[in-house]
Amino acid sequence: MLSSTRSAGVWRRSNPLGARRWSSVHRVIAQSWNRLKGEVARPLRRGKRTVYSTPQEGRGFGNYLYYWLRAQLEQSHGKDYKVLHAPGMEPWLAELPAVRNRLVVTLGELRFSDRRIASEDTWVDRFGMDFTREDLHTFVDRYVVGSPLLGEARTGSEVLVINVRRGDFYSVPAFRGTYGFDIQGYMELALPRALAAGGPVESIQVVSDGVEWCEIKLDGLLRRHAREVRYLPPTDSPQDNFRVVANAARIIGTNSTFTYWAGYVSNVVHGANSHVVMPDFHARHIDHGRAYQLDPDWEIVRDIPGGWDA
Repeated sequence: MLSSTRSAGVWRRSNPLGARRWSSVHRVIAQSWNRLKGEVARPLRRGKRTVYSTPQEGRGFGNYLYYWLRAQLEQSHGKDYKVLHAPGMEPWLAELPAVRNRLVVTLGELRFSDRRIASEDTWVDRFGMDFTREDLHTFVDRYVVGSPLLGEARTGSEVLVINVRRGDFYSVPAFRGTYGFDIQGYMELALPRALAAGGPVESIQVVSDGVEWCEIKLDGLLRRHAREVRYLPPTDSPQDNFRVVANAARIIGTNSTFTYWAGYVSNVVHGANSHVVMPDFHARHIDHGRAYQLDPDWEIVRDIPGGWDA
């Protein structure tokens, strides 16, 4: 039994499960307190600038790009609109200087008078509803093309780049139930479509956060369709991975905003020569699983096998 005289700090150090529970409770309390403060201050925030308040953790590059796209759209309508900086943005902003300079505001630059919009209160990623193809292409042209992130290393139609999202989508049980699907079955359908649209390829390049899984599960299928199959090393940075996929003219992606944005960029960079294949599935908890981020002009695989693999 825990002694009543033991301090909370000592108890948390000696009881990791209890520490995690305490951390979770503390986080909920902090979020509730911040929300309450925001509601109290809302009537006083009447400044001209609006700031999209992004979560300070738990978001990836694809999410950030949708936030920045929203800022670009609002600015194009004459509004002073910025996105709140989050630590996870930093390595990307280092290679997207125009985004940093024009679309992002740091916590230190935040004004009390700034109007706030919480990310969880606003949809920003629905193709054809929150933005148009023209909006996307304008953003990519202005902020991505010519940036250090994209560089100049374009890949022609002789190479097919496959981007497979694994990571926490499959290692975390809750995420697996939400995002997991039969990637092997999907690839059996997607690969012939990608090849039929552009003809045979000399090389297939695989970009993934689960390279070992791809080598075990997909290698036999891929080698039936290309003389060379290359797996980008897991030591490559996320920026390196995005550069490879976005510069490709031919892409097969999975249910990841990272891949969706690579497809958007490829469409701008390669124009009519860009061919993108995606699954019509994103997450089970939203819109009956439908991937509403997809460009309707992409090759969309709708008859995806049920379930998911290990």
